[in-house]
Amino acid sequence: MTMYLTSDWHLFHDAIRLYCSRPYKDVNQMHKDMQFEHNQVVSDKDDVWNLGDITMLSSEYVGKVKKEILKFNGTKHLVIGNHDEWRPSSYEKAGFWTIHTAFWFQYKGFTFYLVHDPAKYTIIENDPKAIMLCGHVHNLFKHLLPEKRVINVGVDVWKRPVSFKEIIELLEKYDIVDPGFLDSGGLLPYLDIG
Repeated sequence: MTMYLTSDWHLFHDAIRLYCSRPYKDVNQMHKDMQFEHNQVVSDKDDVWNLGDITMLSSEYVGKVKKEILKFNGTKHLVIGNHDEWRPSSYEKAGFWTIHTAFWFQYKGFTFYLVHDPAKYTIIENDPKAIMLCGHVHNLFKHLLPEKRVINVGVDVWKRPVSFKEIIELLEKYDIVDPGFLDSGGLLPYLDIG
C-alpha cells in the first residue's frame, strides 16, 4: 500500500480549463485524462489524500460526481477545500472514506500537515520539523523549498497524484531531511484511520 496526495480536481468545472491552462477541449476529456494519469500510479490498494476542491457542483449532484470519483483508483480521503461546501455525509456518499478540515501525522520526527490553503503556513513556520502539503494555488508554484517548507500536491503542477516517497525525495534534494531518510528504517506512513 502506498500513500498518494493530490488536489484541485474541480470536476465538472469547465472554466478551470482556462484559469489553469488545462489543455482539454471539454470537461469530459479533462476527467478522462485525470483518471488515466491517476490510475497509472494508484492501485485500488493505495490510499489517496485529496487536499480539496473536488467540485463546485452543489450536493444535489452527488450521484453524478460519485460516478466520476469511482473511476479514480484507491481509498480516497478528503481534506476539504474552499470550494467543498457539501456536508461530510455527501462526500462519503460520493466515495470518500474519510473527510477532514485538516489532517496531520508524524513520521520519523517530522510533522506533515495536510491542508488545502497554504496561507495556513503560519501554523508551522517556526517549526523546522514541520512540512505543509497543500493545494489551492493550482499552478502558482510546485513548492517553496527550501525557504518555506510548503509543497503543492495539486493536479495542475504534478498532473497525477504524488507519492509520499516523491515528497521525501524532494525534501532530500533541498536538505530538509537527511539523504537516505526513507532507508533509515521504519515503514512509510500507513495511516490507519478507518
